[in-house]
Amino acid sequence: MTTVFLALALITLIGSLLRYLFPQLDIDQLRKSLNLLVLYIFLPALIFRVVYTSSVGEEFYKIPIAIASGIISCLILGIIISYCLQNSGLKQFKNPASESGALLLAGAFGNVTYVGLPVLIGLFPDVPDIAKIAILAEITTASLNLVVGSSLAYRFSSLKSSQTDSRSGKLYSLLEIIKPVLKLPALWAVIIALLIKSVGLVVPEFILQASHLLGNTVSGLMMLSLGMSLRYQRFKHLPTLLITAIIKLLVSPLVVFGVVVLLQFNSPYFEAVVLEAAMPTQLLTIAIADRFQLDTRILAQSICFNTLMAFFTLPLVQYFLR
Repeated sequence: MTTVFLALALITLIGSLLRYLFPQLDIDQLRKSLNLLVLYIFLPALIFRVVYTSSVGEEFYKIPIAIASGIISCLILGIIISYCLQNSGLKQFKNPASESGALLLAGAFGNVTYVGLPVLIGLFPDVPDIAKIAILAEITTASLNLVVGSSLAYRFSSLKSSQTDSRSGKLYSLLEIIKPVLKLPALWAVIIALLIKSVGLVVPEFILQASHLLGNTVSGLMMLSLGMSLRYQRFKHLPTLLITAIIKLLVSPLVVFGVVVLLQFNSPYFEAVVLEAAMPTQLLTIAIADRFQLDTRILAQSICFNTLMAFFTLPLVQYFLR
């Protein structure tokens, strides 16, 4: 376990140092290009191979239920805590709506692929379809983030401005929220793989081999990209960031632990799903916060803080599970 986390931390560290080692490179643009390749080529290839070669069982609905339960619980808890702190009279917790909305996103939606997938592959190397858990967790998390997260972000955005979409001048409709979900490459990779399996088509071996080679690069590229997104800076609003980290890194896996017990998960799915719930904040939250003019600076700090803290809390969760 220690070896896995140290290896992932080393790759992340290398990624974070690239902007200093190669100042002539536009690291932010390079990271965006790398993310596009992972999102549209490497990750769909891995998803297709895993789903096609795996058995389809009850985990296809149990895992989304468990992950969604953790997300919704963290959102509710975050809203309650935010309301209590705003009315507590403590000046350090008097955050504007744009900051509160951003921190709610940070405390609920986990980075189940860029961090979660490499962690699961490293901890369960002998389980060939362990990536299936990260895939189902990603589809659930990204979909809820794009629907529920966007709705919540719009609500907190409208508290400080007019109740219109700042980009289109129109009321933000449910259709506009659902559209990005239908464009998720991961979702279509799962659908195509399931359709091929359902009709009994045999995928040529060279396609499976190509998807295998592409998929093998995903873990390293994800951790490298994660490191490239981190910046060495002084954390502001530390008490608020700490509360958000506790919700995301400790409360979330505790809630999901209770759900997987009720749903009677078997090992190693039991441990893997709880670990996915303990992942730091999803990078997609930045795009949603930016779209609705939430405070992206405090959200970026929260993502960085949660990611760094996760290298300490994830081993604790793993130890608890063992």
